Amino acid sequence: MRTRGEVLSSAISFALIGAVKVVRGLRKGLSNDERYAVADAAVSQLKKYGDPWKLSEDFPPPAGDTGHGMPTGWQKPSTSSE
Repeated sequence: MRTRGEVLSSAISFALIGAVKVVRGLRKGLSNDERYAVADAAVSQLKKYGDPWKLSEDFPPPAGDTGHGMPTGWQKPSTSSE
């Protein structure tokens, strides 16, 4: 299971896919390593402020998720022709 901080870091890294850097006048995209470094640094900075977001806690699965792709309240549709 991943922590809230790890989920946030992944989301930030994904958001940075379109970000660019300027190197000697050339526009280049960030590498995967650079994106993750920025995302990890952002999460680390947030943790320095008392961590009201509970970034070190495990990220809960979505409500009703059994881990097998079906929500807990799901039932197979009836196939009888009554």
